[in-house]
Amino acid sequence: MQEDPELPAEDRIAPKQILFFLGATVFLFMLLGTGILALVCNLQGVDMQEILAAFNAESPLELRNFVRGALLINHLTSFLLPALLTGWVFYRKKWPENLQVHRAPDFQTLALALLFIAAAFPLAQKAFELNRWTVEQIPALQSWMATETASEGMIEGLLVMESPWELLFSLLVMALVPAIGEEMIFRGLLQKNLLRWLGKPVPAILITALIFSLAHFQVQRFLAIFMLGAALGCLFFWTKNLWIPIAAHFMNNGVQVVVAWANQDKLSELNKAEEADIPVVVTLLSLAVVLAIGYYFWKKSKGAPHKDGEEGHHDMG
Repeated sequence: MQEDPELPAEDRIAPKQILFFLGATVFLFMLLGTGILALVCNLQGVDMQEILAAFNAESPLELRNFVRGALLINHLTSFLLPALLTGWVFYRKKWPENLQVHRAPDFQTLALALLFIAAAFPLAQKAFELNRWTVEQIPALQSWMATETASEGMIEGLLVMESPWELLFSLLVMALVPAIGEEMIFRGLLQKNLLRWLGKPVPAILITALIFSLAHFQVQRFLAIFMLGAALGCLFFWTKNLWIPIAAHFMNNGVQVVVAWANQDKLSELNKAEEADIPVVVTLLSLAVVLAIGYYFWKKSKGAPHKDGEEGHHDMG
């Protein structure tokens, strides 16, 4: 796309240039994170692969927090730090405005966005069931499915929380940091620059959701994560405020952590709960709520000016 010479300097930067830099930065920071973890393990005299292979709900507190710390380093180096560096390199002091985190959302918008994501839970459950059935029909994916099943023990270990401090640490590592870092990467930088490049929101939102889902490496939950990514992308496009998808993403992850905290004696059953049959009436009601709130946001954003100076001139068509 041709850049308008009358735009501010930061808006004249080619989106392909930003996306290339972002991809390279994520790759380099992932290597950095791997190096940091290797150094920490070397100093502690432990083997990370052996720890992860043996990690489960019976692991002691010290080991649980060690794995949480490793996960925190991974999130920081894979998402949050690359996003902040990319924002600073291209936008300097205006990076909060360009990533659209410079203003707080109003209460009504935030509440509707959270209800939008909550109502999408039953739809994501149906997507998970369809996804799992499809995977079971493809022999080539059976080994990947077996790997995911084996990792459930590690997830249970992370969800063991014997004190409020462990709950807070888990919320930080599994909900807050991922929500901020991933939304900055995927919606604040990737989706926004794909929109500038392609000129149409639907492809930008769907391509971002696809990459978002692939980045989670969960074949059985691919469709559910894709749906979540598309929902978060729509919320960002409609509201032009990154705090909205960050809050929705945090709620999505945080609710699962809090539910685990409240059901410590039933952790092994929580994963099986994903297979619970949701009544058709609940699914249809959820779909109606999602469509109603989505329509409201779409109508509100269409052609409406935003506080950050951006016009809602892009149609979802």
